[in-house]
Amino acid sequence: MKKILIAGASGFIGHALIERLLAHPEIEIVALSRKVKTSANPRLIWKQCDLFSLKDIQLAMAGCDEAYYLVHSMLPSASLSQGTFYDFDLIMADNFVRAGREHNLKHIIYLGGMIPPFTELSWHLRSRLEVETTLKNSGIRTTALRAGLIIGPHGSSFTILQRLIERLPIMICPAWTKTLSQPTALKDILNVLERSHLDEKVQGGVYDIGGRDVITYQGLIQKAAKTIRKNRTILTLNVIPLFFSRFWVSLVTGMPKNLVYPLVLSLRHEMLVDPKHAWPYPEDLSTGLDETLTAALTDVTPASFTGYHPPERDVRSIQRLVLPPGRDAIWVAQEYFNWLPQFFSTLIKVKIEGDLCIFYFFHEDLQILILKHSVERSSPDRQLLYVVGGLLSGKQDRGRLEFRVVLDRKYVMAALHEFRPSLPWWIYKFTQALVHLVVMRAYGEHLKWHVIKSPPQAAPTLT
Repeated sequence: MKKILIAGASGFIGHALIERLLAHPEIEIVALSRKVKTSANPRLIWKQCDLFSLKDIQLAMAGCDEAYYLVHSMLPSASLSQGTFYDFDLIMADNFVRAGREHNLKHIIYLGGMIPPFTELSWHLRSRLEVETTLKNSGIRTTALRAGLIIGPHGSSFTILQRLIERLPIMICPAWTKTLSQPTALKDILNVLERSHLDEKVQGGVYDIGGRDVITYQGLIQKAAKTIRKNRTILTLNVIPLFFSRFWVSLVTGMPKNLVYPLVLSLRHEMLVDPKHAWPYPEDLSTGLDETLTAALTDVTPASFTGYHPPERDVRSIQRLVLPPGRDAIWVAQEYFNWLPQFFSTLIKVKIEGDLCIFYFFHEDLQILILKHSVERSSPDRQLLYVVGGLLSGKQDRGRLEFRVVLDRKYVMAALHEFRPSLPWWIYKFTQALVHLVVMRAYGEHLKWHVIKSPPQAAPTLT
């Protein structure tokens, strides 16, 4: 029995992939979800897992042979999320490969975004490429599948298109709606995902996945409207600013702006298959656009994913900082504790006692935050400290601060996860939370100064 892990199993692609793979009696599936889920099928095991937690994914991946990575993080993962979706994506992918190396994972199949041959990509596409790079550079054989718009019921991008058609009899479209794309049927995506597991000849490659029809987004809107028998008038106005069209799409569709804005920014790029990266089995991508739209627009099955509601008073804050040459996470963490008292002058001081890092106000008795260094779960490229007390800390379950090196030692991520403050929530959001953000950005500037001014030195040991 081969055990396959699916990260992103609750999404519309993951849900459909589970059904496809269960048709193979020799496969057992470990499906990851942030919510508790169960299954009556003995070959489908749901595991609750937060991909921001390396420990969670290490436990969930035990015994798995291969994995599908179908994850993105454009929607908030905490009550207060400080940072960008692409930094959140990067940490989850980094956790995934760290766990994969520990468990000798043999193969990762990643479904990302199609990358146009330009240097100025939107952050959505740059994020897809960063995740792909992280997975490919892990030492684990990785098959990268790059797709554009995937047409299927309950897919986020297609839902935006569908709601625009249903709610607007007259559409004034910006210039980007004339961009060419190759939409792909969900059924065809499943063909590719399934073959990527079964056929060793395609494994380890990078492939552009696009349907057989090339069409503009305006043409797609007209064809979809015709499918559901709605007459829609489309007017093109090239002077519509991009920021206004993003706001307008979010307002009309009711979709979160965190999701809409990155997607709309990506639509200005042509999403066409590069012949050098074409999928070698065209029969897997043979579904026509008319058939694809009919199947998606007439589907009445309920959505498999009904949304994620973060825990109350839960904070996640992630900042990407430049890593000075020759340094590691140990040095970055130690430098942070040395630098912080200088930044706050005499207001806040830091004392290190064994594996405890104690922040205090003026006097040592006014301890505002206590961090405990997790020696057993730290390494030179990742330093982990748990929040264990202090006046500004509420009751913690898994609150933690980490510094981790990513992207071939180009950056270090400073990340606060699952922190719960003691201050009333509305006060915290406009005081302590903002101070934390200012401090981390200032520390990032401090590290940039080290890149320019300081020669590499031996890293001290954080004990």
